[in-house]
Amino acid sequence: MKEVLKRSESKELVLIQGLNKRLVFSNEEKQYFYYLRKGDQGEKYWADVLNRLSNDVLILHDLTLNHKQTVFQIDTVCIFQKVVLSFEVKNYEGDFQLKPNDLWISSSGAEIKSPMLQVRRSESMLRQLFQSLRLNLPIEYYLVFVHPEFMLYGAPSDQKIIFPPQINRFIKTLNQKDSSLSQDHYKLASQLISLNAKYIKSEPFIQYKYEQLKKGVWCKKCSKPLIPRYNCLYCSYCYIEYPIGGAILSYIEELLLLFPNIKITTNQIFDWCGEIISKKVIQKVLNSNFKKMGENRHSYYVKADCDSKKNF
Repeated sequence: MKEVLKRSESKELVLIQGLNKRLVFSNEEKQYFYYLRKGDQGEKYWADVLNRLSNDVLILHDLTLNHKQTVFQIDTVCIFQKVVLSFEVKNYEGDFQLKPNDLWISSSGAEIKSPMLQVRRSESMLRQLFQSLRLNLPIEYYLVFVHPEFMLYGAPSDQKIIFPPQINRFIKTLNQKDSSLSQDHYKLASQLISLNAKYIKSEPFIQYKYEQLKKGVWCKKCSKPLIPRYNCLYCSYCYIEYPIGGAILSYIEELLLLFPNIKITTNQIFDWCGEIISKKVIQKVLNSNFKKMGENRHSYYVKADCDSKKNF
């Protein structure tokens, strides 16, 4: 097993996690954030499950592909010798009924969007993409439910659906596959990675302005405010110390994610961090990790061309 494209939190989830500390969400926004986090937890669980594969297989997570001006996303692709397996992962919880015409009903009686529609669409687009690349490997697409308290009543037996109690048995079956990969398989993985769009810009679900957002720095574990102490930021609740240089860089990245066109200045970062980190320290981090443009009060910083960063 080789994980050639590792999973990462979606940019949208990272963005909303940043907003969560700085903005009071409406009930609808809280619900949206909850489902995003739940989905991410499900995908992380499935990635850990696939790490139990012991045979020769290439694993790619979080693919966003574009074919014929149509964007589609795939949670995980596994390239075996004779077949490509694709997975759509759902972390649904509770009881659901599948009615005629692909109608999904929750235990509360609410109708939800059929995940099978998403699976069929992604499967069709992936097949078309393979055809355009002249790839002959067959594709099998699975819908995976990972939450132990999920139940779907009325599921047809001919659908490729994996339920929580079947996961271990499914992995054992995959480990029994004969698989010996060639350079062609690695070439396929490279092609998919090269076609992967890391972030599709879209209108955010939660609207916000800089002036609305609370300024400060918070503990990643408990979300309590941090306080400066020597060369670190300290959480008095968790007793965790964060190196101050790395913390400043992470908050700059957060600011740029929320406001891609904002100018990075010492005063801007001082304000964003709640005015608790000295401007002298902020300027030192900026000079070490960014390229300075302009002089005096009109100066600002842009990302350096090199990837090497210093964050004392």
